[in-house]
Amino acid sequence: AKLLDKLEVPVIELPPIRSRKTDSLLVKSVAAAVKTSVVAVPVELTPDGVALVWNALREAKNPRLQVEAPVSPVQMEYLSHKKPEAMLAAIRETAAACRALTPDVEFVADDATRSDPAFLDEAVRAAVAAGVSTVTLCDTAGAMLPDEFAAFLTDILTRVPELASVRLGVGCSDELSMADSCAVAAVRAGASEVK
Repeated sequence: AKLLDKLEVPVIELPPIRSRKTDSLLVKSVAAAVKTSVVAVPVELTPDGVALVWNALREAKNPRLQVEAPVSPVQMEYLSHKKPEAMLAAIRETAAACRALTPDVEFVADDATRSDPAFLDEAVRAAVAAGVSTVTLCDTAGAMLPDEFAAFLTDILTRVPELASVRLGVGCSDELSMADSCAVAAVRAGASEVK
C-alpha cells in the first residue's frame, strides 16, 4: 500500500471485511500508512456492515466507502437472495448511510452488462439520489467486446442524465482477454475511473 501510494495510484481498493478482527486491523493499518491515495473498502448492504467498515477506515486521509450490489437477475437472486425492489431499497439505504459518514461514496453495479436496462437505470438513479460521488458499472462476466462496452456506456449515459453529476467508473473482466481494450473504449465513451 505504501508503494502504491508513493506511485500516486489514485485509489487503493481493499477486499471486504470478512473477519472482524483480522480484516479490520488490515484496513486500519493501510488507512494509517496511505497518505495520498484514496483507500476504498466495500460495505455490506446493511447498517451494521457500513458501521463495521467505517470504524476501520475512519482514520484514512482519503476514505471511500463502496456500495457493491449485484444488479443482474441471476446475481441478485442467487448471491444476495433479494428481489429487485429489495435490492433497490438496500442500495438506497446503504448509499445514504455511507454518505452520512463521508462525501466519497462509490456505487459499484456488479454484473451491470447483464442486467435489465430499466432496473440498472433505476438502481443508478437511486444511488445518485442517495449521494454517491462515483458510479462504477462492471462487465463482471467479461462478455462484451470493446465496441459493445462503449455502446453500453453511451446508452446508459443517454438514458440516465443524472450520471453527468458523478464520476463514471468501469470494471472490466478479462474473460475474453479484452479487458484493456474495453477499458480504453470505456474511457473514450466517458469513463474516468477504471478497475
